[in-house]
Amino acid sequence: MNLTSYIELIGDKAAAELFGITERAAMSYRLGDRKPRPEVAQRIVDKTNGKVGWADIYALEKVV
Repeated sequence: MNLTSYIELIGDKAAAELFGITERAAMSYRLGDRKPRPEVAQRIVDKTNGKVGWADIYALEKVV
C-alpha cells in the first residue's frame, strides 16, 4: 500500500501520532508535497508492520 493511501485510510492526526511526526508533515506526505527522510521512512515501515514499504514510500509517481 502506498503511503498516501495509508494516511488517507487512518487520517493525518493518527498517522502523525503513529509515525512520531507533526500533523502537517503527515498531510504533506499524503498530498505528495514531501517525502519522509530515511529515518522517518524506516519508522513508517516498522509501525505499519511492512504494509507500507520502502518502495511504497519512494516510488516515482506517474505523470499523466
